[in-house]
Amino acid sequence: MSKLKEQILRSAWQLFRERGYENVSLRAIAEHAGTTIGNLTYHYPQKEDLLCAMQISTQGEALAQYGSMPETPEDILRELHAMIERTENIIRERAFYFNSIFNLCRDVPPLRTNVEKIRDIVYNIYLSRFEALRNSGYMRADVPMDVYSNLILGIILSISSWLYVQENFHDRASQASIAEVLKALIFVCLTEKGTVLWQELDAGKEA
Repeated sequence: MSKLKEQILRSAWQLFRERGYENVSLRAIAEHAGTTIGNLTYHYPQKEDLLCAMQISTQGEALAQYGSMPETPEDILRELHAMIERTENIIRERAFYFNSIFNLCRDVPPLRTNVEKIRDIVYNIYLSRFEALRNSGYMRADVPMDVYSNLILGIILSISSWLYVQENFHDRASQASIAEVLKALIFVCLTEKGTVLWQELDAGKEA
């Protein structure tokens, strides 16, 4: 991505966050980015294109946490733990996106399509990890795979709605750390040897 495109996108993030998507014009973004409306529309013809670029950026940052499937169950658990720890920071850093995603998807069909694709990717990543951990004795074999499937759906839905709940409500749920909630959901499905490593990771005893 060129420096100008990056600057335009950064300006859009800032203005959308401060004023709301509906209240920001392309001209205002161009002025904030220090460029012309012509330069802006060359890269992003419509505001919707900026939203899709934001979605791709957020998706890329989220998926960058995942590599290929780790070779050992211990490394899978380390990957999952690190991913969950990072998730809360990503959501906070991209607060405008996560706070507005439901309304934005309603108004911008390509954005909804991209979100659905990323959810499918995340679902399959979790499923492959959970299957490997279950088969290697690090997650409970007495828990059917359809239960694990529903757990993954719960994780995805929790991530999607957490920031909105936190910023708009004042009950116990709104005070929760999404990272701690997700870690607890996984913890209860671990076997004894899985819980030992998970607790070490929580305590910072593992690199």
